[in-house]
Amino acid sequence: MKITRITAIGRPIDPSYPTNLAISIWALVVTLVATILQVLAGEGWLPGALQGVNAGLAVFLAWATCRELDPDHALSAFVAAGLATLGLLLPELPQLGAILWLLLAVRMVNRTVGLPATVLDSLGVLGLGIWFSYRGNWGYGAVTVIALLLDSQLPDPQRRQLVLAGVGAVAVGAVVVLGKTIWRSGGAAVWPGLLAVGMCAIFAPVLVAARSVESVGDETGERLSGIRVQAGQAIALLAGVQAAFWSGEPGLVAMMPLWAAVLGASAYWLFSKVKGSSI
Repeated sequence: MKITRITAIGRPIDPSYPTNLAISIWALVVTLVATILQVLAGEGWLPGALQGVNAGLAVFLAWATCRELDPDHALSAFVAAGLATLGLLLPELPQLGAILWLLLAVRMVNRTVGLPATVLDSLGVLGLGIWFSYRGNWGYGAVTVIALLLDSQLPDPQRRQLVLAGVGAVAVGAVVVLGKTIWRSGGAAVWPGLLAVGMCAIFAPVLVAARSVESVGDETGERLSGIRVQAGQAIALLAGVQAAFWSGEPGLVAMMPLWAAVLGASAYWLFSKVKGSSI
């Protein structure tokens, strides 16, 4: 059964494609190495294996996120995977649930699969956004509402998303009221937030170039909408910046696969310009 019968924002990893096979092997190797290192450091096999799986998934999600942010260049995602592998040297692992939510939200907007999100897709993304809002950062819910609004207004709009955006706005408002806070204790984390903004500035040429995207949807074979790809990029950057301002350094670490994707795509764009070609 094709996955598109269940979801329009799922992109299965077909190992017949060399790039998919390569990242699968890479993530597996990272998982095994991280597990062994955890065990050697004194962790039990089960905790060590869980840490190893999280490390492997972090690298894979950096690759997958970069494929959404820079769909025309398959190799930029491997630069992102390399940066994410280095990022595993940070003291904490990223928040993989939040990265998965963001990946799905971006796909809902940019439609790299080629199909509009189903009702269940939209409800799933909204549910995750509200959950992360409830867990302490209502910015995730706000970004979800913006993503739904964009999907309802961009080319080939899904008007029903307006209803879900309204539901999400009410839910986020409830989180703010019940939590009795507009901001975290201590106020905004300025320097981590500015660092995130700086990485967004570095990514700006990739965002501008995406207006002329040439990639096609997985299922339709039709050229992707440049403005939708740019909107997906903007959603991802907004999520990362708000996490940095909200949580400071832990917020940056939580979104490490996203920033690896942002820097990976930016580095590849610069490399292509220096070499005068694009792969």
